[in-house]
Amino acid sequence: MPSRVEGQRGRIREYCNKSCFAIAKGYLKSALKPEFCLWCGVALDQVDKPGNPKRYCSRQHASAYAYSQKPKTPKVNKTCLWCSEIYVTNLEKSKFCSAKCRNACYSNKQLRANQDKNDANPRRFDFDCNRCGLLVVSNVKVTKGKYGRFCRNCALVRRRERYRVKTAKRQKILNPIRISADIIIERDGNICHLCDVEIDLSLARNSRFGATIDHVVPVSKGGADTLENMRLAHWICNIKKGNRV
Repeated sequence: MPSRVEGQRGRIREYCNKSCFAIAKGYLKSALKPEFCLWCGVALDQVDKPGNPKRYCSRQHASAYAYSQKPKTPKVNKTCLWCSEIYVTNLEKSKFCSAKCRNACYSNKQLRANQDKNDANPRRFDFDCNRCGLLVVSNVKVTKGKYGRFCRNCALVRRRERYRVKTAKRQKILNPIRISADIIIERDGNICHLCDVEIDLSLARNSRFGATIDHVVPVSKGGADTLENMRLAHWICNIKKGNRV
Protein backbone atom coordinates (compact mmCIF):
# COMPACT_ATOMS: atom_id res chain seq x y z
CA MET A 1 0.00 0.00 0.00
CA PRO A 2 1.49 3.34 -0.97
CA SER A 3 2.21 5.63 1.92
CA ARG A 4 1.61 9.33 2.15
CA VAL A 5 4.50 11.56 1.18
CA GLU A 6 5.88 13.43 4.16
CA GLY A 7 4.73 17.01 4.18
CA GLN A 8 1.88 16.39 1.69
CA ARG A 9 -1.61 17.34 2.76
CA GLY A 10 -4.52 14.85 2.79
CA ARG A 11 -5.39 11.47 4.27
CA ILE A 12 -3.26 8.38 4.06
CA ARG A 13 -3.98 6.47 0.81
CA GLU A 14 -5.31 2.93 1.27
CA TYR A 15 -5.73 1.97 -2.40
CA CYS A 16 -3.54 2.51 -5.43
CA ASN A 17 -6.39 3.52 -7.79
CA LYS A 18 -10.16 3.89 -8.02
CA SER A 19 -10.68 0.42 -9.45
CA CYS A 20 -9.13 -1.28 -6.42
CA PHE A 21 -11.22 0.94 -4.15
CA ALA A 22 -14.42 -0.06 -6.00
CA ILE A 23 -13.54 -3.78 -5.81
CA ALA A 24 -12.82 -3.56 -2.05
CA LYS A 25 -16.10 -1.74 -1.36
CA GLY A 26 -18.13 -4.15 -3.50
CA TYR A 27 -19.02 -1.58 -6.14
CA LEU A 28 -17.12 -3.41 -8.88
CA LYS A 29 -17.26 -7.13 -9.64
CA SER A 30 -13.90 -7.38 -11.36
CA ALA A 31 -11.11 -5.08 -12.47
CA LEU A 32 -10.46 -7.16 -15.59
CA LYS A 33 -11.37 -5.14 -18.65
CA PRO A 34 -12.06 -7.28 -21.75
CA GLU A 35 -10.58 -5.97 -24.97
CA PHE A 36 -13.25 -7.41 -27.26
CA CYS A 37 -17.06 -7.71 -27.20
CA LEU A 38 -18.18 -11.05 -25.76
CA TRP A 39 -20.82 -11.46 -28.50
CA CYS A 40 -19.39 -10.16 -31.78
CA GLY A 41 -15.67 -9.76 -31.01
CA VAL A 42 -15.43 -6.04 -31.87
CA ALA A 43 -12.64 -4.13 -30.08
CA LEU A 44 -13.85 -2.13 -27.07
CA ASP A 45 -12.69 1.33 -26.03
CA GLN A 46 -12.35 1.02 -22.26
CA VAL A 47 -12.37 4.14 -20.07
CA ASP A 48 -10.25 4.42 -16.90
CA LYS A 49 -13.14 5.30 -14.58
CA PRO A 50 -14.75 3.59 -11.61
CA GLY A 51 -17.56 1.19 -12.40
CA ASN A 52 -17.95 -2.09 -14.23
CA PRO A 53 -15.93 -2.22 -17.46
CA LYS A 54 -17.50 -2.61 -20.87
CA ARG A 55 -18.15 -6.17 -22.01
CA TYR A 56 -20.34 -5.53 -25.06
CA CYS A 57 -20.33 -3.01 -27.86
CA SER A 58 -24.09 -2.34 -27.61
CA ARG A 59 -27.16 -3.15 -25.52
CA GLN A 60 -28.54 -5.38 -28.27
CA HIS A 61 -25.44 -7.57 -28.10
CA ALA A 62 -25.68 -7.66 -24.30
CA SER A 63 -29.26 -8.93 -24.53
CA ALA A 64 -28.29 -11.47 -27.19
CA TYR A 65 -25.43 -12.80 -25.05
CA ALA A 66 -27.65 -13.04 -21.94
CA TYR A 67 -30.32 -14.90 -23.95
CA SER A 68 -27.73 -17.32 -25.30
CA GLN A 69 -26.63 -18.22 -21.75
CA LYS A 70 -30.15 -19.18 -20.59
CA PRO A 71 -30.98 -22.91 -20.48
CA LYS A 72 -33.01 -23.90 -23.52
CA THR A 73 -35.94 -26.30 -23.60
CA PRO A 74 -35.06 -29.35 -25.70
CA LYS A 75 -36.64 -29.33 -29.15
CA VAL A 76 -38.99 -32.14 -30.17
CA ASN A 77 -40.74 -33.21 -33.36
CA LYS A 78 -44.50 -32.66 -33.54
CA THR A 79 -47.20 -33.17 -36.15
CA CYS A 80 -49.27 -30.18 -37.26
CA LEU A 81 -53.01 -30.67 -36.64
CA TRP A 82 -53.92 -28.89 -39.88
CA CYS A 83 -51.40 -29.88 -42.57
CA SER A 84 -50.07 -33.05 -40.84
CA GLU A 85 -46.46 -32.01 -41.45
CA ILE A 86 -43.72 -32.71 -38.94
CA TYR A 87 -42.07 -29.63 -37.47
CA VAL A 88 -39.49 -28.95 -34.76
CA THR A 89 -40.39 -26.85 -31.72
CA ASN A 90 -39.49 -26.37 -28.07
CA LEU A 91 -43.03 -25.35 -26.98
CA GLU A 92 -44.96 -27.97 -25.05
CA LYS A 93 -48.45 -26.66 -26.05
CA SER A 94 -47.63 -26.11 -29.71
CA LYS A 95 -50.17 -27.69 -32.10
CA PHE A 96 -49.51 -26.01 -35.46
CA CYS A 97 -46.43 -25.47 -37.56
CA SER A 98 -47.31 -21.85 -38.40
CA ALA A 99 -49.80 -19.09 -37.69
CA LYS A 100 -51.39 -19.70 -41.10
CA CYS A 101 -52.31 -23.27 -40.16
CA ARG A 102 -53.60 -22.17 -36.75
CA ASN A 103 -55.89 -19.49 -38.23
CA ALA A 104 -57.13 -21.85 -40.94
CA CYS A 105 -58.01 -24.53 -38.39
CA TYR A 106 -59.81 -22.26 -35.94
CA SER A 107 -61.73 -20.49 -38.70
CA ASN A 108 -63.04 -23.74 -40.17
CA LYS A 109 -65.80 -24.51 -37.65
CA GLN A 110 -67.37 -27.17 -39.85
CA LEU A 111 -64.20 -29.22 -39.80
CA ARG A 112 -64.02 -29.00 -36.04
CA ALA A 113 -67.65 -30.11 -35.78
CA ASN A 114 -66.94 -33.12 -38.02
CA GLN A 115 -63.97 -34.03 -35.87
CA ASP A 116 -66.22 -34.06 -32.80
CA LYS A 117 -68.73 -36.29 -34.60
CA ASN A 118 -66.07 -38.76 -35.68
CA ASP A 119 -64.55 -38.81 -32.21
CA ALA A 120 -65.52 -41.87 -30.17
CA ASN A 121 -65.85 -39.76 -26.99
CA PRO A 122 -66.72 -36.20 -28.05
CA ARG A 123 -66.57 -33.49 -25.43
CA ARG A 124 -69.94 -32.46 -24.00
CA PHE A 125 -70.84 -29.29 -22.12
CA ASP A 126 -74.46 -30.03 -21.19
CA PHE A 127 -75.97 -28.00 -18.33
CA ASP A 128 -79.29 -27.37 -16.60
CA CYS A 129 -81.01 -24.02 -17.13
CA ASN A 130 -80.92 -22.05 -13.89
CA ARG A 131 -84.41 -20.60 -14.53
CA CYS A 132 -86.60 -23.43 -15.85
CA GLY A 133 -84.38 -26.45 -15.10
CA LEU A 134 -84.39 -27.67 -18.72
CA LEU A 135 -81.39 -29.75 -19.82
CA VAL A 136 -79.47 -27.86 -22.52
CA VAL A 137 -77.45 -30.13 -24.83
CA SER A 138 -74.36 -28.32 -26.07
CA ASN A 139 -70.93 -29.21 -27.40
CA VAL A 140 -69.68 -25.67 -26.76
CA LYS A 141 -68.64 -24.50 -23.31
CA VAL A 142 -71.06 -21.85 -22.01
CA THR A 143 -69.61 -19.53 -19.38
CA LYS A 144 -71.60 -19.28 -16.17
CA GLY A 145 -72.25 -15.61 -15.55
CA LYS A 146 -73.32 -13.75 -12.43
CA TYR A 147 -76.87 -15.12 -12.55
CA GLY A 148 -76.14 -18.56 -14.06
CA ARG A 149 -76.63 -20.22 -17.44
CA PHE A 150 -79.94 -20.32 -19.29
CA CYS A 151 -81.58 -21.94 -22.28
CA ARG A 152 -82.41 -19.86 -25.35
CA ASN A 153 -85.92 -18.86 -24.25
CA CYS A 154 -84.90 -18.03 -20.68
CA ALA A 155 -81.90 -16.07 -21.93
CA LEU A 156 -84.28 -13.92 -23.99
CA VAL A 157 -86.47 -13.33 -20.92
CA ARG A 158 -83.43 -12.40 -18.83
CA ARG A 159 -82.30 -9.94 -21.49
CA ARG A 160 -85.73 -8.29 -21.48
CA GLU A 161 -85.53 -8.03 -17.70
CA ARG A 162 -82.19 -6.24 -17.95
CA TYR A 163 -83.62 -3.85 -20.53
CA ARG A 164 -86.53 -3.11 -18.20
CA VAL A 165 -84.16 -2.36 -15.30
CA LYS A 166 -82.21 0.10 -17.47
CA THR A 167 -85.44 1.82 -18.52
CA ALA A 168 -86.64 2.06 -14.92
CA LYS A 169 -83.35 3.62 -13.80
CA ARG A 170 -83.68 6.27 -16.50
CA GLN A 171 -87.12 7.04 -15.01
CA LYS A 172 -85.44 7.73 -11.63
CA ILE A 173 -86.79 4.53 -10.01
CA LEU A 174 -84.39 3.70 -7.21
CA ASN A 175 -84.94 -0.02 -6.70
CA PRO A 176 -86.59 -1.44 -9.85
CA ILE A 177 -87.73 -5.05 -9.78
CA ARG A 178 -86.34 -7.47 -12.34
CA ILE A 179 -89.38 -8.37 -14.42
CA SER A 180 -90.30 -8.81 -18.08
CA ALA A 181 -93.48 -8.28 -20.07
CA ASP A 182 -93.95 -12.07 -20.40
CA ILE A 183 -95.18 -12.34 -16.80
CA ILE A 184 -97.77 -9.62 -17.36
CA ILE A 185 -98.85 -11.26 -20.63
CA GLU A 186 -99.41 -14.56 -18.81
CA ARG A 187 -101.54 -12.75 -16.21
CA ASP A 188 -103.59 -10.30 -18.32
CA GLY A 189 -103.04 -11.39 -21.93
CA ASN A 190 -101.69 -9.25 -24.76
CA ILE A 191 -104.33 -6.51 -24.51
CA CYS A 192 -103.45 -2.82 -24.07
CA HIS A 193 -105.13 -1.61 -20.88
CA LEU A 194 -105.43 1.94 -22.28
CA CYS A 195 -107.11 1.33 -25.66
CA ASP A 196 -108.30 -2.30 -25.21
CA VAL A 197 -106.69 -3.35 -28.52
CA GLU A 198 -104.64 -6.51 -28.99
CA ILE A 199 -100.88 -5.95 -29.09
CA ASP A 200 -98.76 -7.58 -31.80
CA LEU A 201 -95.97 -9.23 -29.82
CA SER A 202 -93.86 -9.76 -32.94
CA LEU A 203 -93.18 -6.01 -33.16
CA ALA A 204 -90.09 -4.47 -31.59
CA ARG A 205 -90.43 -3.09 -28.08
CA ASN A 206 -89.64 0.48 -29.18
CA SER A 207 -91.87 0.43 -32.28
CA ARG A 208 -95.06 2.51 -32.44
CA PHE A 209 -97.41 -0.32 -31.45
CA GLY A 210 -94.87 -2.45 -29.58
CA ALA A 211 -95.52 -3.88 -26.12
CA THR A 212 -94.34 -1.82 -23.12
CA ILE A 213 -94.91 -1.93 -19.37
CA ASP A 214 -97.00 0.94 -17.99
CA HIS A 215 -97.52 1.96 -14.36
CA VAL A 216 -101.22 2.45 -13.61
CA VAL A 217 -100.31 5.01 -10.96
CA PRO A 218 -97.16 6.77 -12.24
CA VAL A 219 -94.06 6.61 -10.09
CA SER A 220 -93.86 10.42 -10.15
CA LYS A 221 -97.34 10.50 -8.54
CA GLY A 222 -96.37 8.10 -5.77
CA GLY A 223 -97.02 4.81 -7.55
CA ALA A 224 -95.03 1.74 -6.52
CA ASP A 225 -92.80 -0.24 -8.85
CA THR A 226 -94.59 -3.53 -8.18
CA LEU A 227 -96.27 -6.17 -10.32
CA GLU A 228 -99.74 -5.11 -9.08
CA ASN A 229 -99.19 -1.56 -10.41
CA MET A 230 -98.05 -2.71 -13.87
CA ARG A 231 -100.11 -3.29 -17.04
CA LEU A 232 -99.31 -3.95 -20.68
CA ALA A 233 -99.73 -1.05 -23.13
CA HIS A 234 -98.79 0.08 -26.63
CA TRP A 235 -95.70 2.22 -26.84
CA ILE A 236 -97.65 5.09 -28.39
CA CYS A 237 -100.44 4.79 -25.78
CA ASN A 238 -97.89 4.84 -23.01
CA ILE A 239 -96.28 7.98 -24.48
CA LYS A 240 -99.61 9.80 -24.86
CA LYS A 241 -100.65 8.97 -21.31
CA GLY A 242 -97.46 10.42 -19.83
CA ASN A 243 -97.61 10.73 -16.04
CA ARG A 244 -101.37 11.21 -15.84
CA VAL A 245 -103.51 8.87 -13.75
